[in-house]
Amino acid sequence: MKPLFAVREVLQKQGMASASQIAAELKLSVGLVEDMLMYWRRRGVVEQVSVGTRKSCGRSCHSGGCGSCGNTMASSVQAYRWCGGG
Repeated sequence: MKPLFAVREVLQKQGMASASQIAAELKLSVGLVEDMLMYWRRRGVVEQVSVGTRKSCGRSCHSGGCGSCGNTMASSVQAYRWCGGG
């Protein structure tokens, strides 16, 4: 399968993913995947979204997302969502 269509398939299957997640799954460079995502964005079938992440509070949760410390969004990651037809 051509990489352009492989990127489409990953997004259709997962619903949302970052360029680095897609690149790792397909064993492609992140730059190449970002170029393909831009192609799909221009076609109007992919949208870019910011996904917030939390810093670990250093307590027992270590995943940063337990909510017990009241830690707020620390940064955002750019992810892509398939919004075109199946």
